[in-house]
Amino acid sequence: MMKKTFLIAFLFFCIVSGFAQNVSIQGISYIPKKNRDVRIFAIEDYLTNTETEIGRTQLDSTGKFFVKLNIDEIKKIVIRFDNKYSYMYVQPNNQYFIDLPETDLNRSDFKKDNEIEMVFYLLDTTDINYKILGFEAWLDQTVSDLYMDKTLKPENFIKGISDFKKEVATVYANDTSTYFMHYVKYSIGQTIDNFQYIGSMSYDERFDFYFGNSPKLIHHDKYMEFFQLFFEKYYYQTSKEIRTDVYNAVIRSDSKKVLEALSKDVYLQDLELRDLITLLIIKEEIVSKELPKSNLVLILNQLEEQFTNPDLKKMAHNLYKQFNELTIGARVPNYTLETGIEFNKFLGKAVYLHFYDPSNMNCISEIGAIRKLNDKYGAFVEIVTIYPTPQAPLNATELRNLKALTTNKFALPENHPIWDDLKIKTFPYYILLDEQLNIKSMPALAPSPNGLYETIEKTFYDIKRKKENH
Repeated sequence: MMKKTFLIAFLFFCIVSGFAQNVSIQGISYIPKKNRDVRIFAIEDYLTNTETEIGRTQLDSTGKFFVKLNIDEIKKIVIRFDNKYSYMYVQPNNQYFIDLPETDLNRSDFKKDNEIEMVFYLLDTTDINYKILGFEAWLDQTVSDLYMDKTLKPENFIKGISDFKKEVATVYANDTSTYFMHYVKYSIGQTIDNFQYIGSMSYDERFDFYFGNSPKLIHHDKYMEFFQLFFEKYYYQTSKEIRTDVYNAVIRSDSKKVLEALSKDVYLQDLELRDLITLLIIKEEIVSKELPKSNLVLILNQLEEQFTNPDLKKMAHNLYKQFNELTIGARVPNYTLETGIEFNKFLGKAVYLHFYDPSNMNCISEIGAIRKLNDKYGAFVEIVTIYPTPQAPLNATELRNLKALTTNKFALPENHPIWDDLKIKTFPYYILLDEQLNIKSMPALAPSPNGLYETIEKTFYDIKRKKENH
């Protein structure tokens, strides 16, 4: 989340003008390592939160960076560098000056696990970030104040909700930003109108107000957040008859019959809304698993072909990719590890994948344990160390620690598929594969004891004994 309080400063960097792209972002981070990539992503769809890279630059030796983007409408973007990320909005023809403060330099969570707060400088009062931050602070304070009255003083609670809505309408009566007004509307839907109290909006009233004749704002983050909250577990909210028809259609792997069954629901007469809810039901079934996965995969393929809306096609495609993520029992792809070396070279031997960060203290503390395992069980279990390709030269200590590892070692770039396929988000991380390179444990036990005093050594010992007995 963006920082709810922000700073208006008088001085930052030199203001750069006269560029082809219509949005510039100039910032500073407190990791002053030269040539670290700063990558900018847009979110392809807000159902799967799949990201697409739209810009890239590098930190200089003082931690500063500058990037230009082509933006034709207000977008929510993600800024990633090293193991950190933050969110902001951008709107056409604007310049942004930001500060990405680092709160814990020892963390090395990989990719999406390490969110940091952003501070804006010289932010114009008409900018979407300024307005959203101001509204969110107001909304948070209002919800906090109202909630205390909900039980103790219900009459004050009801009046407070009414007064807040009236004041919001008055304050933003002349605001011309459609994006911002939708943000306000669906934020209130998620919070204020989500309270249950005497006189609150009924389900039908909320449905009519937020979805009845409203456009389907697939590209708006707040709309999609509210959509997923409102229709959460919708498959289980429908009538038994509709649920049975949907189940039977899934068993037959027939996407048209699924949509036909859902069309019997009085709330789902709008085709686009029905399509969206169908995808939401499938997304939720990735977790609940009541409906068979193999059938849902076939249905997603059919929907991707059937949908005429390109945004819905993209959602179906991205959901399909999520369904096919590697899990326990899956065979690891034959990744290229370096020129002339592919993953299949380890076939016929159990493999212990060791994901390592040369600068992480937790990784460094386990080097001795890894060496002992390799010395004792290396003939029976192949230990393979994989670490991110350094974007800047390793220092002498990092090089010495890397050399101390006696395992097979491979440096793989950040865009290598292994990171996403195996969901590597923190270091150290361990995965155990069987002799056919199928995933046996993910994550696997570490070489050093966990809180229950368990280590991977017993598993290695069992593999060794089984091999020796054959």
